[in-house]
Amino acid sequence: MPGMSVGEALAEARRALGSRSDTAGMDAQVVLAEIAGRSREWLLAHPEARLLPGQQSGFSSALQRLEEGEPLAYVLGWWEFYGRRFRVTPDVLIPRPETELLVDTALETLARRPAGTRVVDLGTGSGCVAITLALEVPSTRLLATDLSPAALHIARDNVRRHGVVGRIGFARVDLAQGLALEDAVLVANLPYVPVGETASLRFEPRLALEAGDDGLALVRRLLDQFGVCRPKRTTVLLEIGAGQGGRLHEMAGARCSPLTLWVSPDLAGRDRVLGLEF
Repeated sequence: MPGMSVGEALAEARRALGSRSDTAGMDAQVVLAEIAGRSREWLLAHPEARLLPGQQSGFSSALQRLEEGEPLAYVLGWWEFYGRRFRVTPDVLIPRPETELLVDTALETLARRPAGTRVVDLGTGSGCVAITLALEVPSTRLLATDLSPAALHIARDNVRRHGVVGRIGFARVDLAQGLALEDAVLVANLPYVPVGETASLRFEPRLALEAGDDGLALVRRLLDQFGVCRPKRTTVLLEIGAGQGGRLHEMAGARCSPLTLWVSPDLAGRDRVLGLEF
């Protein structure tokens, strides 16, 4: 397709992706803007502009990946969270809008705590939650953990990109095992999808999604850890799946006896954040 124009490239992409995406036109614009180093607005204003050979080849390759079902975030190599771009690869979960409620709740909690309160982000993945909290509350000290070395590599890269090197420490640990948890705010977006519901998620890491037959295996183990170590003066905020709130409320009370616990809904009214005070 030598000499293809911006308009022709976008039209072809819409045809190719139309059956796969409800936002085929937007997806094509975002990808071409990334490859061409231009804004979407510029592309729409200059449909007659000709693509350079390298741009055309890169766009064709990206289009093929999208046609094969690869998520747009992995094709782009980044995704937006809380108004900022974070590098993502198939080694980490793609940040979801629902997780922004976890950040909002953590910010509300930190506002009631002394300056310099420690934050621990369990299962950090891309690091988007920890980095966002570091940027929103500059006095905060943070530790980000994950079991995946590849995920920790991506998180460290995002720390450098967002200029918070030295503000966030890293540890490869299993949940909260061996961590100092007193006088802290713990946040976690752990896997909460039942094994039987992940078949359609071919590209994202199963380690970051699957949590046993009922979707509660990881949270159950974490609550047991709290029951053993008995953290003091600590708030725990966990992102949970829709419909899991009632069962986890009961489970948390039985396994680790927090002083208070609650479930917060998202904007759609679905269970989204489990809170525990120790």
